[in-house]
Amino acid sequence: MTDSPHFKDWDLSHWAYLNGKPEADAVFKALPEDFVVTEQLPFELTGDGENLFILIEKRELNTQQVCQHLAKVLGKRLRDVGYAGLKDKQSVSRQWFSIQANVNSDIDLSQVENENVKIIETRRHLKKLKVGALAGNHFDIRLKQVGMIDDLLRRLAVVKAHGVPNYFGLQRFGFNGNNLNWANRWSEGEPIRDKKIKGFALSAARSYLFNEVVSARINQQCFSTPISGDTFILAGSNSYFTDEIDATVLKRLSERDIYLSAPMFGKGDNPSQSDAAELEAKVLDEHPLWQQLLIEQGLEFQRRAIQLFPLNMEWKVDGEDVIVSFDLPSGAFATSVLRECVNFRD
Repeated sequence: MTDSPHFKDWDLSHWAYLNGKPEADAVFKALPEDFVVTEQLPFELTGDGENLFILIEKRELNTQQVCQHLAKVLGKRLRDVGYAGLKDKQSVSRQWFSIQANVNSDIDLSQVENENVKIIETRRHLKKLKVGALAGNHFDIRLKQVGMIDDLLRRLAVVKAHGVPNYFGLQRFGFNGNNLNWANRWSEGEPIRDKKIKGFALSAARSYLFNEVVSARINQQCFSTPISGDTFILAGSNSYFTDEIDATVLKRLSERDIYLSAPMFGKGDNPSQSDAAELEAKVLDEHPLWQQLLIEQGLEFQRRAIQLFPLNMEWKVDGEDVIVSFDLPSGAFATSVLRECVNFRD
């Protein structure tokens, strides 16, 4: 698939499955309560400071809508409201927000709660909550009316043991991939003034390229096995390096101290070499306009792990439903875990 300047509905079902397409199917997100996500901060709140942290349980609202609500009812500027990450609207999300406030005055929170917003906890902290300041998320997901439940249970066990491709989820690309259409229009020279749309377009194009490389590695049977010139990324870090494939590297991979990686394209050199560089270039070069756009907009070349291992993964059968729970690091998608296990139906 090559870049096109025209609007279209993108078919994003072509990315390869690690263990073949699942046979099981289920109803997904019939109700917000079927998808519960709880943020995990990477630091302890100090209990004092000029920022009030509020853990809010939101229902059928996106993160920006909660920010706007908080700013309005608390009489604050929107920029005084901090958050770490965006959460799905069609969910019950327990998410932290910070409000800049004088240390010598209390904030009246009496107007914050409504049928879609509940306060769980409040605590002071020294610094504002910034985007990306997130350790991860815990998910509790109810899959309803599961068909071929034995296939789902078998696949859950496989995923727990061996992980999944670290694909960006479909929500990254917008409804029917419309964020990719914006990337096409922009890269073809159409001016886009809306900063939010620009951000969505850049993120979608970059994520699509990453997913394409991951899918190519699965199809070429080198998803779990390193090839010459591969770039490895350190667990829990953005640091990456290239190295010869030897017993030490293989041991570190098996212990999940390092992971295989794929490009997050931008300006700068790709550290991959030899076979890995050839594989990545073949995929990336199918989208020269997106590459040019990402470079022109100043995004730095980075790497992202291609393997994702859910932590604390558990599941239980409840009649025709299956309830699945797991933890994921920041930036990982629960839908990418479920994609390897079950097909969603309306």
